[in-house]
Amino acid sequence: MPSRPLRNDSSLTFDHLGLTWPNGRNVFADLSVTLTGTVGVVGSNGLGKSALLRVAAGELRPTSGHVVAPQDVAYLPQHVARSRDRTVAHVLGVEQQLEALHRILAGSVPEDELDEAFHCVGDAWDLEEHLVALLGTYGVRASADLLVRPLASLSGGEATIAALAGLERRAAALTLCDEPTNNLDAVAQARFAETVEQWDAGTLVVATHDVAILRRVQTILELRPRRVRSMAADGVVVRQFGAAAAESAWEVYQRESEVERQAAERRVRDARAVVNAERQRRTAAETAMARRARAGREAADGLPKILANARRSDAEAAGGKLRAQLASRQERARAELEAAHESVPADLSISIDLPGTEIAAQRVVLDVALNSLRLPEGTRLDAADAYLSIRGPERVWVTGRNGVGKSTLLAQVAAGARVPLGWLRQQLDADGAWEGLRDDLTVAEQIATSGTQAQVRAQLARFHLRGDRVNDAVGQLSGGERFRVALARLLLADPAPQLLILDEPTNNLDHASVGQLVTALEGFGGAVVFVSHDEDFAQQLAPSRRWHLTSALV
Repeated sequence: MPSRPLRNDSSLTFDHLGLTWPNGRNVFADLSVTLTGTVGVVGSNGLGKSALLRVAAGELRPTSGHVVAPQDVAYLPQHVARSRDRTVAHVLGVEQQLEALHRILAGSVPEDELDEAFHCVGDAWDLEEHLVALLGTYGVRASADLLVRPLASLSGGEATIAALAGLERRAAALTLCDEPTNNLDAVAQARFAETVEQWDAGTLVVATHDVAILRRVQTILELRPRRVRSMAADGVVVRQFGAAAAESAWEVYQRESEVERQAAERRVRDARAVVNAERQRRTAAETAMARRARAGREAADGLPKILANARRSDAEAAGGKLRAQLASRQERARAELEAAHESVPADLSISIDLPGTEIAAQRVVLDVALNSLRLPEGTRLDAADAYLSIRGPERVWVTGRNGVGKSTLLAQVAAGARVPLGWLRQQLDADGAWEGLRDDLTVAEQIATSGTQAQVRAQLARFHLRGDRVNDAVGQLSGGERFRVALARLLLADPAPQLLILDEPTNNLDHASVGQLVTALEGFGGAVVFVSHDEDFAQQLAPSRRWHLTSALV
């Protein structure tokens, strides 16, 4: 029975850890590793980074093995629950202290409760000022009123900032963060990167695709599939990389990964050369045996029948033995080539023609009067004219600080669209669910198209969803596969979308999935309006314009 012993130091140990999902998919098997200091956890979507952190936090029980961790553990999931009954003070960990302070200052504490209230406040009489200043370092224009606001009234980025500030104040022996910078703007991202670099409060484990964070950790922990090429969800292996000489852990990881990739590609080339050589050897041997057989038949014409038959039998036996040897050599060469291919990640770029999405250069896609927009109080849109308009296949990048109202603006763009649209919203839960996907439906059933089954299969193959995989339930897919289904559902819709609205589409995506999104959009001929704090992704989409939101309150 798995157990969870406690330890006094801040290190985290997984001892022969095993984890299997209820559907039978093996995530971890006999995983053993000890982590200390600042650690960046990397790996493709669906390999179990979030599951590993949940096991460490005690939220998920392993199937086998042990987790040895300190008693004081703080955990930040991918998505901060923005409920109405939790306030900013709650995630900052000061709700009771702040309430006691307010009651004392208001003179509403009964005399018999004064000692308890003063004890709760301690020396933190400037608590509100301290918290406002702390949130300000993340770029939030905060006031004391913000501390008592419900999380449901905040943007995703603002809620994450409050949670990160709470982790910083708490300084637990073990702190676990799952993709903490996904919803953060550039100022908050830089602030958290600085926090990671200066972290000295125990062990900090961060699962992230953010290179700015990965450059600052002391150790890189890589999760990789046992079968690299197929990215099959049949268990993972882990490797650790630490800093060396003048190189950071991230630089060591990149260098060794590149060396490994080149070695794997060289192994494929060598194995392919052996396969070709064995094929030629077998062809040459068959030709030589055929030539000897003809010569033997000609020579046998003058021999007694019994002697000719004996020679023919000996020749056939020798030929059979040689063929078996050559076939065995060829089979071993093919097996080595297959194994070599498994060590090289497959090219999963998505290239697809989407002719139904094309629109004329002067087609009106959107035309909304600025004075009709309903934006948060204090927010304004920097615009040169009185209308929010899109003509033809423009690509518009929506920018602004956390909480300024970018998602609110996208909703109004959708409401005013004059062409069929597709909307990829932010992921809403920690399980990596994309809006509209149902775990109980198969991949093929998710695609709303008038095409035949064969056409649907052909289209899904362009998204690297092939064979029996299209008949699997979405709930059985890895995170990367689920993203490709969501992307296929968006782009293959009937009628074809001519406007795409993308709200932080790269959140929670690994680098390979971001690349797939970029290449898939190369075949899209309509207009695109997108929100993203990912500068590299935005530049790859080559926006023709930018809508920038500012606020006097954020």
